Amino acid sequence: NNRLAEGGGNRNNNNRLMDSQNNNKGGYGYGGSDTDKAPPVKYIVGSKLSVAFTAQHSCGAENAECQLVLQYMCNDAQSTTPRGLPAAGASIGEGPVRDGTDGDAPDPNDPQAARGLHEPTSYYQACEARERNKGLYNADQNVNNGDGATATRQNPNGARSGLECPEERDYYPYWHPTPWRDLAVMTNNLPLCEYYATESHNVKAKNYCTETQANNADDCAAAGGTWTSVEPFNLPKPLCISSPFQRDNHLGNGPGDGSNEVAINISIPAAAGDDGGDVADNCVFRLRYNITTGDTRVCSDASLTTKAECEADGAIWSAAFLDSSYNKNERPESATQIPNQNQKVDMDGFLQGTGGTDSILELAINTNQYGRTFQDRSHVFSIRAWPEEVPANADIYNLNVKGKRGNIVQTYPATEYDFHPTSLVVGENDYVHFQWTGNDNTNNNGNNNGEGTNNEDRHNIVQIGDAGLNLPLSEGAVDMFDVKAEVNLETNPPFNGPRSREDLIKQFALVKQTDCAPANAVGDDQSANNCEKLNRADATIDLGLLRMKPGTFKYMSSRNNNFSNRGQKGKITVLEGIKHVPPKPPSNVQAEVVREGANAAVSLTWNAHDGEPYTATNGKVFPGRSEQLALAATYLAQYSADGGKSWTTANCAGSEAATPECSDGGLKCTCQIGELSAGTTYAFQVLTGGRGGWGQPSAMAIKATSQTSESQKFADQLKKSAKGEGLSAGAIAGIVFAVLGALGLLAFGIFLFRRRQPPPPPPGATSLKAPPPPGQDAL
Repeated sequence: NNRLAEGGGNRNNNNRLMDSQNNNKGGYGYGGSDTDKAPPVKYIVGSKLSVAFTAQHSCGAENAECQLVLQYMCNDAQSTTPRGLPAAGASIGEGPVRDGTDGDAPDPNDPQAARGLHEPTSYYQACEARERNKGLYNADQNVNNGDGATATRQNPNGARSGLECPEERDYYPYWHPTPWRDLAVMTNNLPLCEYYATESHNVKAKNYCTETQANNADDCAAAGGTWTSVEPFNLPKPLCISSPFQRDNHLGNGPGDGSNEVAINISIPAAAGDDGGDVADNCVFRLRYNITTGDTRVCSDASLTTKAECEADGAIWSAAFLDSSYNKNERPESATQIPNQNQKVDMDGFLQGTGGTDSILELAINTNQYGRTFQDRSHVFSIRAWPEEVPANADIYNLNVKGKRGNIVQTYPATEYDFHPTSLVVGENDYVHFQWTGNDNTNNNGNNNGEGTNNEDRHNIVQIGDAGLNLPLSEGAVDMFDVKAEVNLETNPPFNGPRSREDLIKQFALVKQTDCAPANAVGDDQSANNCEKLNRADATIDLGLLRMKPGTFKYMSSRNNNFSNRGQKGKITVLEGIKHVPPKPPSNVQAEVVREGANAAVSLTWNAHDGEPYTATNGKVFPGRSEQLALAATYLAQYSADGGKSWTTANCAGSEAATPECSDGGLKCTCQIGELSAGTTYAFQVLTGGRGGWGQPSAMAIKATSQTSESQKFADQLKKSAKGEGLSAGAIAGIVFAVLGALGLLAFGIFLFRRRQPPPPPPGATSLKAPPPPGQDAL
């Protein structure tokens, strides 16, 4: 939130690196102090990181259109432009990416190494010189045409914030080169996902004009310039998922029972280095949040002027298709009508404005905020190589600390301390990387309730027996640090080298403090050598990686677990017998009979996990999309004729080689199951397969096949027999043996057809386990 070292109270400069549009109290100071900056957090390439956030103006609801775009940028090179941009002359204003120690904004005319830098000077200068895109919708705002692409509807006067390009900030995907690489898009306008994916600079080259101010190829050529292409980053397309629901005017947890933050789980990207390698010392995240009211949306087919017409024609109703033709002075009467600044309304003549008891109404509309971009960025972090001690097919999970010193009122709109994730589930062969950083000036304008040295963020980990307890376990009872393997990333004595169980217990409890006072000479909470309160701990702590044994381990910070109003506790669950966390089960499993008779067939359909019906901003219902979509390598359909006591693996479409067919990028899947008996009630379920093996089965779908005339006769006879009526026992036995004989011949024929490769037993079978799905490793 543009903070530097100032950890509490209001930020000092709301335009230091960006225009965040956020409240002055938001954000966190960097690790350490303004005179002693701590080393950055170093994430391991490919490791899993949970990114949590809040957004005040809602997302995931029908009342507004929103996009949350997560990106990153890295640049280690001294005085060199980052990848993704045209090369510029060497200057400290080009790189590296840095937090800086001076709280002033970078000056494009006087670059200084002490000031923070994200986008390079040449990038801002090109933005300022380039003609702005005059095809963009600017409502009735007086956008300054003399300010190039620095002037937008949200920023009509072209004001500078850091060295960002306001036009690029406000529009995504951008049409010119940018140093930002895409990770994910969360939106409630799901039909635009493919557009985001194909237009990303990750996969698509972007163009610019050399030597002139032109912003398109024709004007560039006419002015004697060269329309030049910057190659894509050649990275995967950004993940596009349904935005989690967040209500209006709320900076808190998400849906469900209220205990879950709104978050997205990502993998630390590879190839982030200047040379295309995995190591990068200076990186930042950027999360942008665009909110557009329902009033400012039009059809992708401009000839269709109402939402109903647009959707009936199969077009997309979205703010993405607003352009300059909808500006106040250019909009024809026949076009979709868009609100104007502080518009006055009479409700189609119902209100006359005659005075007395009659008046028209004036709306509170600011058109430069009716499509508004907020953002926040991280402080600088590093990406380190995969440790040689960790197998390449393991998963590494980051466990960090969030929040800042103070009580709930003092820290708002940030949070109090907590571990993140507070509840972490890993596989038996996975590793957890414990590290965090903290600010040394979190004073909250003189109010910073907490323990230990005033203003400072410090943390540790001690195991507790239960989440409701507040005393650490005795050393003999601690099993959290009786691990299968550990990786110590510390290279300096006295804390480098292999660590025993006892070493781990002590390091996690005392967080590598040295020069501690003896217990009889500790002094008060403010004493510098009071290690009981962690006062000698560094601001940035990296405790390395642990491969833990199966079980559930609960822990807390002894310093910050102040029961009066603060609790800093967490839980790690290590799955027994499961190498990696398996994907979650599919959703919305449905069964429909498509063929009746002695050889009945059922069509089974389902969506990926979290694919429950999702109402998009256009009011239409789509299958939801989540990160689980990318984790599903395959599916396994099963059916049961005995109420779920035993399960048979389905051969989709009656073919050994056939697998479930999926469309829309895996969102919707189907499997036709044949050779089912008439007059039988079946249960169906589906399992998802991925790196972690087969996940838990889905909720069951129940469907009954209809009786044939023969099966109905047999069923009727059984009913009569139960009542002591009808055929004799010998006659019924004859019918039974005849039916069983026919079924036996049919089963024998099916066996001959399949004998070369019988279907695999289902997961969880007592004698055999299902084979691993595609991509499952042998770790």
